[in-house]
Amino acid sequence: MMMALVFMILLFSLSSTQGQAQHVFNVINARSETEEFNMTIVADGNEYLHVYLNNKEEVLMFPEWGNYVACSICVRVAESRRADLNNDIKLFSLETPDAKVPPEIKLYAKEEVNLGINNSLVCFVNHFFPPPVQVKWTKNNENVPKGVKAGQYATNSDYTFYHFSTLTFEPQEGDIYTCIVDHTALDEPLTRTWEFEVPPRPSVGPAVFCGLGLTLGLLGVATGTFFLVKGTQCQ
Repeated sequence: MMMALVFMILLFSLSSTQGQAQHVFNVINARSETEEFNMTIVADGNEYLHVYLNNKEEVLMFPEWGNYVACSICVRVAESRRADLNNDIKLFSLETPDAKVPPEIKLYAKEEVNLGINNSLVCFVNHFFPPPVQVKWTKNNENVPKGVKAGQYATNSDYTFYHFSTLTFEPQEGDIYTCIVDHTALDEPLTRTWEFEVPPRPSVGPAVFCGLGLTLGLLGVATGTFFLVKGTQCQ
């Protein structure tokens, strides 16, 4: 989907006892060729707000997945930005460049993985242009129909995009998960795989040999003590 985009990047310094910390806020206003408008706010790489203006739907998010609250005033703010965006497009004839940048992919578990304990796999698609990308998940080469959540598109400082897709799963020995990503700049989809490896059980060999050696050593001491006492009595 081709997009016309206007970006506003705000920088400010927050004073603290440890010094100054720089925070980056990205306000992304986007209009598609079908006149669909949306606004996304990203702070320090975390997506906090997304407004779908055509259907009046707003989502206020927090960094932890699945925490959403309503934000009715956000729709009115986005309405004002839509008018500005339309004016900017007419004024500057801002269109998506023809340049295409293929994505990079990383696949990792969100938390420490334990057998049989629910977790999330994160497929991080980064540094691509233009959006969108298509992300598909498989488990043991079978499509995964449930448990997938997709984030919105956000921009890097170089105006390429990044995107998160997460899969909720229960780690089991031998299961292989694959994230498959397709993009207009790719000749063929990129894939990354993840397999749960059961941690090796500690070897009992050293403990057995240590215990056996200790036992033999104690027997030797006891035997030596016995003969020493006997020898003393005989004298």
